[in-house]
Amino acid sequence: MNVQLLLVHIVNRERIAAVLLVSLLLVTGCKHRSRSGDGGELPDSLRGIGPSQVTQDARFVLNEDGRRRAIIQASQMQQHRADDSTYSVWRSLEDSMRVRSYIFEDGDSSATITADSVVFFNKEGRFEAYGDVVVVTQENRQLESEHLTWLQSDRTIRTRRFVHITTPSEDVRGNGLVADEDLETYQIGEFTAEVEVEEETSP
Repeated sequence: MNVQLLLVHIVNRERIAAVLLVSLLLVTGCKHRSRSGDGGELPDSLRGIGPSQVTQDARFVLNEDGRRRAIIQASQMQQHRADDSTYSVWRSLEDSMRVRSYIFEDGDSSATITADSVVFFNKEGRFEAYGDVVVVTQENRQLESEHLTWLQSDRTIRTRRFVHITTPSEDVRGNGLVADEDLETYQIGEFTAEVEVEEETSP
């Protein structure tokens, strides 16, 4: 019985490997214009460092050239100071609550990000979201992943993890993403997609 199970496992692994290889050859490097990773926890490099300040029911507003650029809200914020950087860790203290962040473009809200925790690096203007991350834009586009990075300077959302993007006309899943803040333009290294195509009616 153990031998049979082992053979089935090997056969299934070979089939899966073949499917993945074909998918990779077909779609690697595809661009689009218009969850399952292990990134739910903070990285080891950010653990074990005691905070210099703890704030409950915290809210942080980031401005750029006099305009609102981002807001982070959480039930707790821990401020940390290292030799070469300062960063804050945002967490929810209750299961029913999530860390909520808002990104603004030209003064208008362009995306809302919810996650289990967020780390914001002040000097770099870098935002790291961890655990059941969901991005929703004003145009009803949605992204789901276990980790993503937002860079204030180049206005991009990135991840190396699995992503699931849904729009009014598309359902895309893949690994690795570079996208605009509003998800209007994005690039996925390896993906599968379902696209709704409108049929033209003859006159």
